[in-house]
Amino acid sequence: MKNRTIWGCYEQLRPDQIEAIQASTPIAYLPWGALEYHSYHNPVGLDGIKAHGLCVDLAKRVGGAVLPPVYQAANLIKSYPGVDFPKHSIEFSEELIRMTCREYFQQLAEAGFKITVLLTGHAGEPHIDILKEVAEEFNQKMDDCHFWSLAEFDILPDELLVANHSALGETSLQLVYAPETVALERLPQGREITLVQDGIAGKDPRGATLEHGQAIAEAFLDKAAGMLGELLKGLK
Repeated sequence: MKNRTIWGCYEQLRPDQIEAIQASTPIAYLPWGALEYHSYHNPVGLDGIKAHGLCVDLAKRVGGAVLPPVYQAANLIKSYPGVDFPKHSIEFSEELIRMTCREYFQQLAEAGFKITVLLTGHAGEPHIDILKEVAEEFNQKMDDCHFWSLAEFDILPDELLVANHSALGETSLQLVYAPETVALERLPQGREITLVQDGIAGKDPRGATLEHGQAIAEAFLDKAAGMLGELLKGLK
């Protein structure tokens, strides 16, 4: 008989439930987002919403505990050269991002999780690089745990998803995880969508669909689940 996958949202679990998850699949999922302007048609919390949704779906497949999203990001669109969208974005320092990531990794390891998966929905640079650097730092100093920082597009082919800001890819994923927050009708019609004018970087979001979002999510989940399976086999 196939073992039942045990998973849960960390903040909703009792200690005995957390320990049961750790005994079965000692993975902690840390969704990382931002509070950032995502143009007219998406919510400011898009990055954390999609990251949390993907982590929950991954935990359902593999097992583990999903932490609440960390809404703390550096290098937002409001600081991008030549772009003027100062409102509706809360930006933190790169130093704070590094410190917060270290605190989470250290305490999750001390709490008994052997694998920590940090999925960042925000891909500003060097924000994303900092999260990956901290993961490598902890992998070097802790040989009994593994830390994996990534964005969803890191393990997907470019023809399916690349880094974007509120464009086709992110908007389609939002239609999967919180469709009620998307208002495609608020996008301008009859002209080209641009970063400077609309705060959108990437393929035209007016073509976003639930089906495209589901294809992205399924491909990510298949790939990530396989990679986690290999990491679990290698646990000491």
